[in-house]
Amino acid sequence: MPSSEINRREFIRVSAAGAAGLGLLAQSGGAEQASTPPAGRKPMVGIQLGAASLAQDPGRVLDDVGRRAGVNTLFPFIYSHVSTWAGLPAAGFRGGNFAVPHLEYYKDTNLTFADMRAPEFGDADLLARLIPAARERGMKTFAWILEDNVRPPVAHWEALYEVDFHGRRTNRHPSGPCYNNPLYRGFLLGLVEDYARSYEIDGLMWASERQGGLLNALGAYHNGASADPGQATCFCEFCQQKARSQGIDVERARAGFTALEAFVRAGRAHRRPADGYHVAFWRILLNHPELLAWENLWVRSREEVQIAIYHKVKSIKPGLQVGWHLWHNVSFSPFHRAEEDYAAMTAYSDFLKPVLYSNCAGRRMQQFIESTRENVFGDLTDQQALDFGYRVLDYNEAPWDRVATTGFSGDYVRRETQRTRDAVAGTATVVWPGIDIDVQWEGVGPCTPEGVKQSVLGAFHGGADGVLLSRNYSEMKPENLSGAGAALKELGLM
Repeated sequence: MPSSEINRREFIRVSAAGAAGLGLLAQSGGAEQASTPPAGRKPMVGIQLGAASLAQDPGRVLDDVGRRAGVNTLFPFIYSHVSTWAGLPAAGFRGGNFAVPHLEYYKDTNLTFADMRAPEFGDADLLARLIPAARERGMKTFAWILEDNVRPPVAHWEALYEVDFHGRRTNRHPSGPCYNNPLYRGFLLGLVEDYARSYEIDGLMWASERQGGLLNALGAYHNGASADPGQATCFCEFCQQKARSQGIDVERARAGFTALEAFVRAGRAHRRPADGYHVAFWRILLNHPELLAWENLWVRSREEVQIAIYHKVKSIKPGLQVGWHLWHNVSFSPFHRAEEDYAAMTAYSDFLKPVLYSNCAGRRMQQFIESTRENVFGDLTDQQALDFGYRVLDYNEAPWDRVATTGFSGDYVRRETQRTRDAVAGTATVVWPGIDIDVQWEGVGPCTPEGVKQSVLGAFHGGADGVLLSRNYSEMKPENLSGAGAALKELGLM
C-alpha cells in the first residue's frame, strides 16, 4: 500500500485516539464531586440577558425576572460581537467584551485591549455593575461566552479564524476561530482566567455552535441549505501539522473534500447519482476515509479546548461551576448527536445545557431536512426523512405540513432531558435544559405562555436539575416569561 495512504487499521487508530484520551481523563476523576441539592431546595432557574438589558437599570430587570419566573441565576452574554446576543440593532454594532479586559491575562494572543473591548456603552463595566445587583437579590451570576457566528470587524481577529480546504480564510458560520490556533487558545484561556480572577462570578458557560468540515460540507444543520460546501475546515497550518502528527494524509483529505463538494453541488442542481444519493455518499467515505479522520480531528480539538477551559477555571477557583451550552443541532442531526457524547463530557463538566427550544424546533428540523435532502437523504421524501429523524432521535411530533408552525411539544423537552439525565447518571454533572421564549425564527408559530409552561414542565418531568430561560431576555414577551413561572408554581417550586 502506498505510504501516502492511510490503511484501514491506522485510520481506526487515529479516529479512536481522541476518544481514548477522554476515557483516561474520565478514569482520572473528571469533574469535581459536588453534593446534589437537598430535597426541597429550589432548583436553578436561570435566564440569559444581553448587554442592552444591563446597561441602564439592571435592578429593574432582575426584579422583573424574579417576580415573573422565579429566576435565581443570571447568564449575561458578557462577550459577544453579535448584535442579537447583545440585544442591540445590527447597524453600527461592534461589540466585544462588555466587562473590562485586564491585559495581564492576554499575553498569549495577538488581540489588544481595543480589539476586545466593546465600545457601545463607553467605560461602563456591565459585569461589575450586574454582580452586586444580583447579590442583593440572592441571585448568582455566570459569565456566558458564546463563540461568534460572524468574524468580528477587527483586523487582528482574521488570523484566528479557520482556513477552508481551498486555502481561503473564513469569516462566518459554519466556520469560526480555529481550536488549534495558539492565538485563539491564548485569547480564550485568558478570557476565562480574567473573568475568574477579576470578578466575583459563580460560574462560567461556554458554547460553540459549530461542527466539523464533513458535516458542514453537507449543510447538515438547521439553516444549512445555503452553506458553501467548499467552506469545509480547518486546513490552517496548525491543523495540518496536527493531522500529520496523527498519521493523516493532508492531501488525501483535501481530495476527499473536493469529491464531497462536487457531490453536494450536484445534488443541489438535482443531478441524482446513478446509484442514488445515500450510496454515492458512502462510496465517497469508502474512497476517502480521511474525511472521517478530519472530522474526528476537529471534534477532538474542540474537546481539548473545553477541557483546557475547565482546568484553567478550576485551577483558579475550584468552586466555580463550568459547563456548556449544547447547540440545538443535536436535536435534528444524528451525525452531530454522535459527536456530542454527554457521558464522556461529564469528566470535564459541572453542568450541561442542552438547547431544547421547542417552539422553533419544528422549523429548524425542517431546515436540516431541506438541506440534507439534497445529498445524503436525497432518496427520501420530506415526510420520509422527517419520519426517519423521529424514529432515530426518539421523537413523536407533528407531520411535515404542520411541524413548522406547531413546533415541538413539551414531550420533546421531557425526552431530551431524560436522555441527557441518563447519560450523566452516576456523576456530579447536573442538567439545565435551555427553554426558548420568543426566539425569533422565520416560519415558526407564535410563542405562548402555555407552550412555555409545557416546556418547563417537560424539563422537570424529564429529571432536570434546573432550567435556563433562553435565548435573550430582550426578546421575551412578559406574558410568555410568566408562563415559566406558572409551571414552577404548579410544581411547587416558586
